[in-house]
Parts: sequence; C-alpha cells; structure tokens
Amino acid sequence: MDPSSASRRLRRITAFLRAAAAGLCLAVLPAELASAAPSGSLTVTIIPRDGWPPAPVTDLTGLPGGEGQLLLQWTAPDSNNNQTGSSTTAAGYALRIATFSVASIGGSTTAWWSQAKDVRTLAPPAAPASPPVPSFPGTSESLLLTGLEPGTTVYAALVSSDTIGNVSDIDVLALSGPQDPTLIYDAVPAAPTAATAAASGTSSIVVSWTATTAYDVWTYNVYVDSTAPNDFADGYVLSVASTSTSLTMVGLSASTYTIRVTAVDKGAPTYPGTPLESAFTPTLTVFLVPVARLAQAPFGIALTTGAGTATLSWMPVTRFFDGVDFSTPAAPSTIELSGYQVFRSSSLVLGGWTSQATVSTATLQWIDLASGSSYYYYVAAQNPSGLSERSVVRAAGSQSAYALVPDEHSYLEIRVANISPIEGSGGVPMTAYLVESSSRAQDLGGRVVKSVEFTAKQGGTILAPNFAIAGMGRLKLRYELGAGGGVVAAGAGLGVPATPANLGVYWFNGSAWVQMYGTLDPLDQTLNLETKYFGRYQLRTVERTGGFAFDQAGVSNRFVTPNGDGKNDAVVFTFDNPRDSSVSIRILDRRGVVIASDLVQGPISNSRVWTPGAAIPGGVYIYMITAEGHTYTGTIVLLK
Repeated sequence: MDPSSASRRLRRITAFLRAAAAGLCLAVLPAELASAAPSGSLTVTIIPRDGWPPAPVTDLTGLPGGEGQLLLQWTAPDSNNNQTGSSTTAAGYALRIATFSVASIGGSTTAWWSQAKDVRTLAPPAAPASPPVPSFPGTSESLLLTGLEPGTTVYAALVSSDTIGNVSDIDVLALSGPQDPTLIYDAVPAAPTAATAAASGTSSIVVSWTATTAYDVWTYNVYVDSTAPNDFADGYVLSVASTSTSLTMVGLSASTYTIRVTAVDKGAPTYPGTPLESAFTPTLTVFLVPVARLAQAPFGIALTTGAGTATLSWMPVTRFFDGVDFSTPAAPSTIELSGYQVFRSSSLVLGGWTSQATVSTATLQWIDLASGSSYYYYVAAQNPSGLSERSVVRAAGSQSAYALVPDEHSYLEIRVANISPIEGSGGVPMTAYLVESSSRAQDLGGRVVKSVEFTAKQGGTILAPNFAIAGMGRLKLRYELGAGGGVVAAGAGLGVPATPANLGVYWFNGSAWVQMYGTLDPLDQTLNLETKYFGRYQLRTVERTGGFAFDQAGVSNRFVTPNGDGKNDAVVFTFDNPRDSSVSIRILDRRGVVIASDLVQGPISNSRVWTPGAAIPGGVYIYMITAEGHTYTGTIVLLK
C-alpha cells in the first residue's frame, strides 16, 4: 500500500474515533476503514454517551368524546430521533392543554407551554390524567381527558423524554402548525325528575324536584302559567341556582297554576358555548283558592294599668288555628289576617262580652281610656272566615290571666306573680306561651261528669306538654245539677246518682290519672284546686268522707332516685283535706329516727313533697302522716 494513502486512511480512523469519543452514538468501524488498518488489527466498536433526544411527535390530534371529554391520539416517536439506524422506545411523555393556541400568543411555544395546564394536575371538575408509558416507535398512543368544560375549544401539545433526561422538541403541529383544535362536546342535560307542586297557605306554592345528573347544570327554570287556557303561551319563567331543588312562590292570587321545570347547563355569556336546556318535566297543576279557616288566637297578652286606663299588647299572629303558617308571616294577606278585635266585660264568667275596638294587623296594642278594676279583656284575631278563639282573659283588677273553658264558667287562673310566660318579653314570640283551653265531651260517661284540657305552646308553635307555672294557680271546674239534685254530666243530660260532696278532681300525669280531690264551693257549683299543672283534668263522682283522707294512691312514687335527671328525684304526698286541717308529715329511718319533717307544699295545695338531701343514704324509709287524729304510714325506698 502506498505510504501516503495509508497515512490518509489512518487520519480518517483517528477522526472517526475522536467523533465517537465526542458522544455521537454507538459506532462501528466501517469495513473500508477497518481494511485499511494494519494486518492483524481488530474492528473497533465504541458506545459513547447518548447525544440525541427523542424525535418530536408529528401527528398529535384531538377528538371529542362524550360530554366534557377529549381523546388525544398520536404515534409513538423514536427515542434517538431516528439517528442510530434502529428504533428505541422513549421513556415518558408530558402533555399540556389550554383554551388558546400557540399562534394566538405570537407563536411562542415556550410561553404557551408555561401557561398551559399539565394534564396530571387538572383541577375539578376535570379529572387529572396520567399519560401512557411510551410504546415502541410507530405504535398508536392515546389518552382520554374527562370533566372538561363543555363548549370549550381545547389545544394540546406534547413532548417526550428518554431514559437519561433528554427531552424532545414540542410536537410538530404545535411548533409549526396548524395546532389541532378540539371543541369539547356539550350534551343537552336530562330533565329533572320527581317534580311536585303543592299549595302552601292561601297564596303560595312550593315546587320541588330531584336534581338532574348532568355535572354542568347552571340553573333550573320553573315555567308558570296562571291564565286560561294555561298553555304557557302567556306565562313567565323563574330561574333558581343549580344548588337548589325547590322554589317557593309567594304573594299569589287565587287561580289555577300550571307548572313545569327544566334544567339549563352552562353557556354564554358566563361560560363558553351555548346554554342548552333540557326537556320539560310533566306539567303540574295546582288550584290555589282562598281557604276558609280561622286565624290562631293571639298570645303574649300583656296588661298594664294606670289611673282609669288599661293597656293591652300582644304578639303578632302569623298562622292559622291549625298551625299552618301564613304565606308571608311577617306581612299576612287580608284573607289570612285582617285585624284584631278587643273585647271587654264586667264579669269573668258568663260575661256578656262586647267588642271595644278593631285594630289593624300592624297594631299590636290597644288602650282603654275608660277602664276600671272590675273589667276583664281578651283579644281575638279576625279574617274573612270570622274571629279566632279568644286569647287568655286579663283582669284589670288583679291582673291575673284566665284560660276560660268554653262553658264560660270553668277556668285555670294564672296569678300575676307567675305571669311572665303568659306575657313574654321584648315583643319576642318565643318568650311567650299560647294557652289554649278546651272541653273534652268524648271523655264523659260513667263517673266522669266534666273533662277539660289546658295546653301551652311556646311561641304559639311548639307544644310544651310538661309546662307548669312557677307558683300556684287556681283551677275552677263547674258542675251542673239536675232536677233531682244529682250532678249532671255536661252535655249528656243524664242524672248521676251522687251529691256535690262526692265529687273529686283527677289529673292525668302522662301515664295515669291521679286523684287531686279539690275543695267544694256549693254556691258557685264548682270544685276548686290550687295547682301548678297544665294538662287534662276531670271532675268525677267519688266516695269522699268529708274529712281528712289519705291512701297509698296519694304517693307519687315509692322508689326515689335523687340523681338530678328530673325523674323521681322527689316524692309527692297528695291527700284530701276539705276542712283545711293541720297536717304533719315526717320521714323516719328504720330505727325510728326522724330524717325530715315540715315538708314543703307540693304542686297542688293539698300535697307535700320530700326531696332527699345528698347526705341521706339509700335504703327503706317510713312516712308518717298525721291529721285530724288519724295517722297513716307506709314505706318508700331511696335508691342511690
């Protein structure tokens, strides 16, 4: 071989090795160079550091899927940009999307990439998505994105990387265009289900429905038509937020209303795309007509008196007698409440009441400028259906309040010292109690000659079954006599073979009837009882001795559990004491040592109560009741 030629080939080999050492790729000494090497030499193979990033993707495209979905597709690139003569799989992908294109921000792919959202960190309702692990070059790849805003145009871009961190150029369509836009599919939402509409009061309608399942619902439209032929041609539309599933329409007039509901999804002008509306729910029909019913009786009746004056005030009436609220309680219609009437009488029983004034619904006070200590007052609410039941009666003289029974003679008196829950305070309805009284004709028969009930409702709405006044009130129950002198059951017209001396008061404690006895007033034909209790009372024929009497039925509970839970913390002894004789009650232990005496008055005048102290140990104790020369004993058990 010519020495000069051999020298040139040696220089070529040296240059190739230097290039390989510079990191161009896996290198194999070409045969033409290897043949120029001295005889006996080896072919040299060099594996330098990888210098080629993956090839950019050339065909990234997007297709709309279901509502809010975007399907991205592309072909897997070669990890070495097709420089090595053999295909190599890339290591990973990075995908970003935006609602603007690279071209719209001046063609800067760097700026676009920094502003776009990585699909792995999409915020709800969009769901984060992980790009697939790259497949062998030439394989079709895809990624489904969900929860995107329907009606939005989305642009995507992609880069890939190899195992040592080389990153490809951004995909070809994002780099040089046209970058592929995809309009996210927006479906018409499903109609709401289970729609109902019903009258509430005399001038309001409540419409409700079950929410639709579409995730991009923006509002619900409620279509209303109250003009014949009720075909929605001349109706109106009310819209509520998608978070609501009901609508209350108030201030409506009497008419026939047809109603239907639709769901509307997001769209212009607040969101991209067109707002799409669902089909209608089935048409609902509501007949709104004036309801003929009375208002609730006024409550919170307060009374102040001055020189020849009496001022009454009360809480506003906001509902009907059956507890249904007015359509707008703070501003009732005249059909619901048209005003208040104030009545006055010079007698509490069989009073001959006369109306003194009618005031507006906004007026909650009336002043009698010609009052006197002999006058009694009550207030009634009125509407076109008539007058409500009367309020409690207030006495100008004693300032007591009376829950007068319909017989116009029986009543429960709440004395002025305990008047606070009857009046309330500060014009706040929940501080006052509505007191209602009624006769219970259904209870009459056998030994029962009269049955009445007194109830209390806090704020006029919340029934308070355990309500009791702080101090003693007076219960007066009237009885009637037949031609033969026997007691007549009210409303029954049958003579009961008994005398007034053999009448007794019973009270229902929630689980059993308890005999309360009472004091006879033969001139007034009433049985009277000092009591704190509201609830049901009956006047019954009984066998009474005419003097002091006690039996074990007068012990409220034989087992006392003074743990502060309000149940059986004390024991009450009730007895018959028509002569108002002196009564001594002592509690002794089994050794005869007196533990307690001079017991305080219980919940009625003819009762005493023992509340064991914390220092008294549990065990069996003896009670000893002495009156009119008689002694009654028995045992009670203290459980601790």
